[in-house]
Amino acid sequence: MQHYFIGVKLPEGLARHLVDSQKEWHLELSHKTLPVAEDLHITLVYLGAVEAEVLTELISELNELNEVIPAIDLKLSGVSTFGNPSTPRVIYASIEEQPMLHKLQHAVLEKCLALSLRVDQKSFVPHITIAKKWSGKLDVFSKVMSIEQTSFTMKDFSIYSINPGKVPSYKPIHTIYLEDLTT
Repeated sequence: MQHYFIGVKLPEGLARHLVDSQKEWHLELSHKTLPVAEDLHITLVYLGAVEAEVLTELISELNELNEVIPAIDLKLSGVSTFGNPSTPRVIYASIEEQPMLHKLQHAVLEKCLALSLRVDQKSFVPHITIAKKWSGKLDVFSKVMSIEQTSFTMKDFSIYSINPGKVPSYKPIHTIYLEDLTT
């Protein structure tokens, strides 16, 4: 059965910048998986396997959010890790605290739970995975990893299908456009 997640795609320029940072920091020597620019995203909810009928219902439910959640201004706030800091399983670009993003994530999670989807309910930590799966080949932390505080406006989010072994691995199957109140 096909697996899915709900997430926010990054603007192309920002995604390319983060991929350039992967190369500059030689993360291919410390981690097994480096996402390509097209796969960089912020996960709102990981869905896992979902049946087609339930996915159709979820799309209908998520479409309702475009009327209650506006476009959201986000800002990268640095580089951080999950796991042991000296051998992290994930290196990521962190997102500055943004209450509206948490509101959106909570609304998306509630829609999933209302459809009895068995989703991960861990605390939401907005981030963009830059590298994952520690390989142990290099101490990447012998130098400082930093990124510019870059801002962007999140105007939509999507349901993505996960396609292991393909590049890019994630394909948007439905996008929900948020109300842009800046116009």
